[in-house]
Amino acid sequence: MNFITRFKNNIAYLELFGDNSDQNDYLVEFIDLNTNEIVYSTKIKVNYWSQLSNIQDMNILIRVILDNQVIFERQQNFKYNKVYINFGSTSLGDSVAWIPYAEEYRTKYNVDVILYSKFNYLFNKVYPNILFTDISDPNLINDVDKKFKIDYGSELYYVNGIKKPEKWFDENEKYDNCVNNFDYRKYSLQSIATIILGLPEIEIIPKINIPDDGPKIKGKYVVVAIQSTAQLKYWNNQDGWEILFDFLGKNGYKIVLIDKYKSFGVYGCYNIAPKSKYLINKCGNYPLSERINDIKYADMMITISSGLAWVSWAVGTPVVMISGFTKPWYEFKSNIIRIHNPNVCNGCWNECKNFDLHWLYCPKLKNFECTRKITAKDVIDAIKPLIKKE
Repeated sequence: MNFITRFKNNIAYLELFGDNSDQNDYLVEFIDLNTNEIVYSTKIKVNYWSQLSNIQDMNILIRVILDNQVIFERQQNFKYNKVYINFGSTSLGDSVAWIPYAEEYRTKYNVDVILYSKFNYLFNKVYPNILFTDISDPNLINDVDKKFKIDYGSELYYVNGIKKPEKWFDENEKYDNCVNNFDYRKYSLQSIATIILGLPEIEIIPKINIPDDGPKIKGKYVVVAIQSTAQLKYWNNQDGWEILFDFLGKNGYKIVLIDKYKSFGVYGCYNIAPKSKYLINKCGNYPLSERINDIKYADMMITISSGLAWVSWAVGTPVVMISGFTKPWYEFKSNIIRIHNPNVCNGCWNECKNFDLHWLYCPKLKNFECTRKITAKDVIDAIKPLIKKE
């Protein structure tokens, strides 16, 4: 159930959004707090609205009652009451990282939040007070008091050596971001949302919808995802995964591979998951809900800096992250074992501008030593405290 209110143009307005199967009658009261009188009341069903006109001399409270219980209240706010937030990035990790700050903004300012992200279906049940919408719905996004767009700042990047200026905003877009252009590489991923929304820079664990299906894999297991979208994001130690899989298997673990592709890359540089008798190959185009279920019941998630790492953090499964192209402070800091080699070139994402977005790009021409010089022993030693005995 979502409640949308509006106090403008001399009108107090309430609309109920919900499942049409809900046939309850909701009592809506418009109360003038100057006199504590109920100026107008009516009963409506979900997906209907009610309003009170001529409120210029009133301080209005809108109250919704069901079965003699108050289920919603909102007082008149003369600044703004209805806010639209657009997640400009379509990346899974970005959306999971940023979603708790939409809720934080809603509660801090006591406003209605209408939100668009590519992954609305991941959040709509666990953030019931946010109205998730299709970005193209003009009925919801045009009549708002403020608009925010959470995305990376305007930058210049390259593709195969050709400069490509990134247009962060369309020319006709107008947003109320607290900050527009800033060097986002100097801040953690979650801080991008806090800076744009004007919120304190604190880490908040996201929530996502978790299927209530129970474990699908018997026995103890770990989930692993090794693939990415550019070579600098990989664990580039040639034998790392094979040695790690062997260690896990000998300690009684099944290894569940949940990448979309078992091999991925470009011609001459394919990243192929090692063969292992302990491996359960679940590569393929599985629904994200099934990936979430497998992650939820695993003893740990071993991966690189990826969207699935953020999913694992959200469901509470310990994350083992092998990464060198970002600094350790860029991702989340709780419930994570971060394997990072500070003694070699590292953190180019947080230091270098003008990235050349081709597959084999290494900004400082170090042949990906940031992860190539993370050994299997480094990872094994780090995860030993998480290993469960038979």
